[in-house]
Amino acid sequence: MSGGPIPRLRWLLRALRSPRRPQSLSLLVLLAAVAGFLLWRARAMDSYSANLALNLGTDLVGVVITVFVIGPLISRAQEGRVREHTRLDYEWFSAQVHGATSNVKVLDTFSNLFGPQFSERLFRGVRAATARGARVQILLLDPDSLAVILRGRELGERSDDIRRDILRNLRTLDRFAQRLDESSRQLLEVRLCSTSPGVTLYRWDERCLVSFLTVGRLSGEGVQLEVAVRSPLGTFVEQRFDELWQQGKPMERFTHLPLTLVDAADGRRQFSCRFVFVDDCLYVSGPDLVTYLARHRLDQLSAFSEGLGIRGAHEVLVVDDESELHGRLIDHFAEKYDASATAFVELRPPVLVTE
Repeated sequence: MSGGPIPRLRWLLRALRSPRRPQSLSLLVLLAAVAGFLLWRARAMDSYSANLALNLGTDLVGVVITVFVIGPLISRAQEGRVREHTRLDYEWFSAQVHGATSNVKVLDTFSNLFGPQFSERLFRGVRAATARGARVQILLLDPDSLAVILRGRELGERSDDIRRDILRNLRTLDRFAQRLDESSRQLLEVRLCSTSPGVTLYRWDERCLVSFLTVGRLSGEGVQLEVAVRSPLGTFVEQRFDELWQQGKPMERFTHLPLTLVDAADGRRQFSCRFVFVDDCLYVSGPDLVTYLARHRLDQLSAFSEGLGIRGAHEVLVVDDESELHGRLIDHFAEKYDASATAFVELRPPVLVTE
């Protein structure tokens, strides 16, 4: 026989846990109608009420035992099972994301999941998951952190190559976030961590793929361990994710800088600027910013920003467009944003006076 108590029990548990689709609801209504018809046809039999009560009572006891006793025992046994995948199948993971109802998490240095070959399928899955209220959290390495240099040495590649891969991921994620509606955008969050995680995590609901950052090979090319989130390994990686998530900074703080310019005679104006660091100096760019500066005297302007990490007024200096520095800024800006800029402004922090 193909059936049996255990296969039927597993089918019942999956049916109870899985979201209801229109086809499933139609089938449920049809079965209920058939059951009602059969009960109506049997009404003429002897001791109909007693037989009906006996059968319904027995079935209900079986359901209670199945759902509340045997079901949890089987679920706990399955949580300890580990399934090995020879590599990270990005299309397969995107399909799991499409069916997620509560959580989606990604932890990696950078990921081909956000590359041109797989990103659109993933993003369709993210749209479907967020439409059901699932929270999507993506945690990548900060491109400007020392951890990128260390990971580059482990892979035998220049850290600049890894940095460019992360930047490509961030540009793709930023463009996708801009296309989402407001409710879905609030459920998608991307952060950057400055510490190497040591592990990778690809989670959908209560299951996840776990791997480790190895020397000489990308994490996605190695064995992936599929485990339950509540298993010992899943719990360990989840704790690591949560630690790095709390310490991480939102992607928006890496891509845009909130800036306030104060003019003694003309009040204040707020901007959101793209920015780059060159030789530990901060430079911003933006068409509206340049237009504003053209109408004001720079010696009367002061710049303030909570994102600078240094309190006090910053001096505003326009970079000479014929200088060697200007050419370097164009290159750095193009690498970070895959876009061009022609004018740059240096924000020079106040000189700290020490006694």
